[in-house]
Formats: sequence, structure tokens, C-alpha cells
Amino acid sequence: MQQRPASNAARLEPVLVNRAHSFILQARLAISLAWVAGYVNVVALITCGTMVSHLTGHGTMLGREVVDGSWWPAALTTALFAAFFGGAFASGFAIELARQRGWSSIYVLPAALELLLLAVFALGVRLHDPAQLEHGARLWWMTVVATVAMGVQNATITRISSGVVRTTHLTGIVTDLGHESAQLAVVRWMFGRREADSRPDARGPSFQRLLLLAGILGAFIAGGAGGALVYREFPQWSMLAPVALLAWIIVQDIRTPICEIEEARLADCSEVFGDTRPTSADVRGVGDVVVFRVIPRGGGREAHLPDLAAWLESLPAEKRVVILDLGRVRAFGPLAAGALAAMSVAAGRLGRRVVVAGLDAGEIATINALSRADLLNERNSAPDLGSALRVAAEAAADALAEERTTARRPTSDAARPRG
Repeated sequence: MQQRPASNAARLEPVLVNRAHSFILQARLAISLAWVAGYVNVVALITCGTMVSHLTGHGTMLGREVVDGSWWPAALTTALFAAFFGGAFASGFAIELARQRGWSSIYVLPAALELLLLAVFALGVRLHDPAQLEHGARLWWMTVVATVAMGVQNATITRISSGVVRTTHLTGIVTDLGHESAQLAVVRWMFGRREADSRPDARGPSFQRLLLLAGILGAFIAGGAGGALVYREFPQWSMLAPVALLAWIIVQDIRTPICEIEEARLADCSEVFGDTRPTSADVRGVGDVVVFRVIPRGGGREAHLPDLAAWLESLPAEKRVVILDLGRVRAFGPLAAGALAAMSVAAGRLGRRVVVAGLDAGEIATINALSRADLLNERNSAPDLGSALRVAAEAAADALAEERTTARRPTSDAARPRG
């Protein structure tokens, strides 16, 4: 059996699985899927007379149906509960299977499953008589299939966002929107903390997260309105739009996957630095410097950067000066600028220095223009790994000198010698 390269063993699996999508990627995906959920839900309501994207109302109806002895409707409601659970289970199974097999995107399989289920539901809508509500066997399989699809979607986006985002129901969204609006009002206006101190990818108050929640709310409602409008004009072809959108999301994810990050060994200079092999003077005193490569999955060069802020926070505390090699990636659009900016904020908060390697002057200028700041400069970026190591060594020496100065500085007036 062929052994894996040693560098592959250092891949940060938690980042790839839980925090691979940056906040902007999560927001785009969540808003798109919320639109799909609202659209599918209203089409199911019009054709079948029941909701499929959430279960709260079904729980109420099930209690009433049992008390009334309406066993046939109660059986259908129970089936919808089982369908949503089955969809969530299928999503988790597919994601774990893709992760274990090392696929370039661990979310393509559940997304493809949802696409297939919505295509089957679209077939039912195509065969449906718009003059009456669906009934009989077709009512059962149409509602069950649509509910399984919503279970798959909700579980998938929950996994992508680490439990922060839901897309198929609005109760939690409106609750979070109200709660976090109050938090932000207290933090910003009553106590004067800057909004920038809040992390946009956490549950803390943040304008970005409030905009995301509002976007999901608006997208779900817009999806419902769009579904009702299209069904009124083109009832038998009304499911074409959400199926096409979901297919487009899958194609984009396959074409532009999310990069992997793996640790490189400083000792392997021929592999890591190539022709820019550092001298012994460069390596001496580096100490806490560590090198990570960013590698596109699937073998191409165009890819999305992962959530670099979350990745940086996941590193052990002793890794204080980090070199991030982007030489193999061409992903320098607005999303990359946002990921690097978030990483810069996280580095400042954690007291770490990050040196970005592998970018030429034009790419650095693009990143700085998109971020509207001097995000990358000669103190935190370099064109190759050899130069980056020298910059990192200087950063490590500066940090050590600052620590020594701080240690020698009196901590209070009481510690000063009296004349």
C-alpha cells in the first residue's frame, strides 16, 4: 500500500470540514438556498396543500389529528417528520462519505441529492392538475420527496456554517435577528465598543451577521413570492427555476472548489523553497515560524480560499509566526480579499504575525485595491517562500525583542525605585 506524504498528514481536517467556507461564501450559499426553500415551500402549498420546508406547524397538526382520530392525515404528517429526518441523515452520511474519500468538494453529493429530489418533485408538479389540490398516492410521494429535499438542504447548510445558519424556516432567523440587534445596540451605542471588534462568523453581534440574517429572511419571502407568481403563469413548469439555480450552485462548486491547507516542513528546503533555499543565517532563530501551503482541491489553480480567520484560530498557541504560501492558487477576487482581511483581523487579535508568500506585485495590488486598505506590504508579504522566511525571521526577532522590553518594564509605580 502506498503511504501518504508526510505533509498530507498535517492537514487541518476540522477547518476543511466545519469552517472551509468563509463568511461571504456562507452568506451567498445561505441566501440562495433560502430562496430555493421559500420557492419550493409555496409550490408544495399550492399543489399539495401542505408545507414541506419546516415541521413546527406539522407538530401542532399531528397532535390535533391524533385527538380527532384523523388517522390518515396523521399518518401523512408522521411521514413528513420521518422524511425530514431522513433527508438530514442522508446529508450527514453523504458529507462524511465524501470527507473520508477525500473528494474535492464534500458538499457536492448532498447538493446533487437535493437536486435529484427536487427534479422528482418537479415531475410531480408537471403532472399535477392546477384546478385541484393533489390527493392520493401522488400527494404522498410529492410531499415526502420535497420534505426529504428540505431536510437535506437544512442539514447541509447547518454543517457548512457550523450550526449558525438555517435556510428552510424563519422562526430561528427572526429570533436571532431580534436578539442580536438588541446585543449590537447595547454593545455599540450604550457601551461604545466598535462593531469591528465583533466576529462576523460567530453568534456575537455584528452588522455583517445581521445583514446575513435579514438576507435569509428576505430571500425566503422572495422565493415564496416568486414561486407563487411563476406558478400562476406557468404552473407545470414552475419548478424549473429552483432546479436550475441549484444545478448552477453545484457546477460552480465543482469548478471552483475550496482550497486545502497543509503544513510544510521547514527542514525539507528543496521541496519547500525550491531555488530560493534559505541560508543557515536565515533559519537561525526562526523558532516559532511555521509554513503552510494553500493547495487547490481537484488539481486546478482557480479556487476559493477557506475561512482563514477560523483556520488561524485553530492553530496551536506556539505557532506565533505563520507563513501562508499562496503560490499554487489563483483566487484573488473579492472573496479572497475578504478572507485575507478577516485573517489579518484575527492575527491582530491573537497576537500572531502572518506572512503571505507567493504573490507578485500585481496580485498584491489587486488584493489591496479590493480590500480598500494596505492589507499586504513588505512587512507581511513576499514573492516566494525564501523571502517570506526572511520576513518571518525578522518578525519573530521583533516579537522576541518586544517581549524582553515588556518584561523589563516596571508594571506599576510601586515597582519604581524611589529617589
